[in-house]
Amino acid sequence: MIRSEVKKKAQAHLHGRYGNWSLIAILPCAALFLYFFSVMFLFQAATSVGNQSNHYHSWQEDYAEKANRSMDDYERGYEDGYSDGYDDEFYQDDSDDDSQNEKNLHSLATIPGTSLTHQGRSVTYSETTTLETGIGGLVGFLVWLAFLLVMILYRGMIQWAAVDNVERRNFSLKTVFISFIKENGKRTVSANSLMALYTFLWSLLFVIPGVIKQLSYGMTNYLLKKDPTLTAKEAIDLSRVLMKGYKLEYLIFSYSFILWQFAAFFSFGLVSVYVIPYYSVSEVLFFDRIVADKHHLFTQEKEAGFADF
Repeated sequence: MIRSEVKKKAQAHLHGRYGNWSLIAILPCAALFLYFFSVMFLFQAATSVGNQSNHYHSWQEDYAEKANRSMDDYERGYEDGYSDGYDDEFYQDDSDDDSQNEKNLHSLATIPGTSLTHQGRSVTYSETTTLETGIGGLVGFLVWLAFLLVMILYRGMIQWAAVDNVERRNFSLKTVFISFIKENGKRTVSANSLMALYTFLWSLLFVIPGVIKQLSYGMTNYLLKKDPTLTAKEAIDLSRVLMKGYKLEYLIFSYSFILWQFAAFFSFGLVSVYVIPYYSVSEVLFFDRIVADKHHLFTQEKEAGFADF
C-alpha cells in the first residue's frame, strides 16, 4: 500500500468539500480554548482560596494595648491629682520626697526584666483552607475527564464524516452529530469508552502495549459506520482481526502527518481546518484498502455473526 497514492486520492475526494468540514474542523479549536479557559479559571480560584489568610491579633498585642491604655489613664490621673494637690499647697514643702520618688521610679525602670511601658509584639497567623482547594481540584479533574471523553467521541465523529465524504454523501456537523450521538449513541459511546478503558489498562504495562492496542482498535468507529448492525464489542473484535499485520504500517501512516500536526499546533489550530479533513479522509481510504485486502475473511465473519458490508 503506497501512502502517497492514498493521500493524493484523499485530496481528490476533498476537492470542493471543505465547506462541509468547516465547523467540524473548527470544533477542536473551540473545545481547547474552553478547556484551557476553564482550567485557568479553576486554577486561579483554587490559588486565591489557598492564599486567603485570616489575620488575628495575638493575646500579646491585645494585652499590650490594654496595658498601655491603663498606664496612660493612670499617668493622666496621677498628673491631675498631683496638680490639684500642688494648687492646694500640699506638696510645696515635700520637694525632697518628690525627688526621691522620681529616683525610685527611675531605678525601677532600669531593672532588667521590668518596664513601665509594655511593648507588644504583633503576631500574624495565616490559616490556609484545604477544603476549598480539594473541591477545586476535584472539579478540575472532572472537567478534564469530561473534556477527554468529548475528544474521544469527536475522534469517532470525524471518522464518520470522512466515510460520508468518501462515499460522496452530503454531511455537516449537525448531521454527523445526530447520526453519531442521537441515533447510534449507545453503540458509539460504549465502543469508544471501552477502547479508552482497554488502552489505559494496557498502557500501565510500560506504555508500549497500550500503543499497540490503540492501533488495533483504530478501525472500530469506521466499522460502526460501515455496518449499523455491529455492536460495540463486535466492532472492537473485528477491528483487532482486520488490523493484524497492518499495525506498524498504520503507525507509519499516522506519523507521516506529523509535520502537518505541528503546523496546526503552532498556528493555534488554524491549519487544522485543512489538516483534520486531509488526515481523516486519508485514514478512511487506508482502511478501505485493508478491507479490500482482507475481504475474504468476511465470509467467515458473517457465519460468526458479523454482517458483510
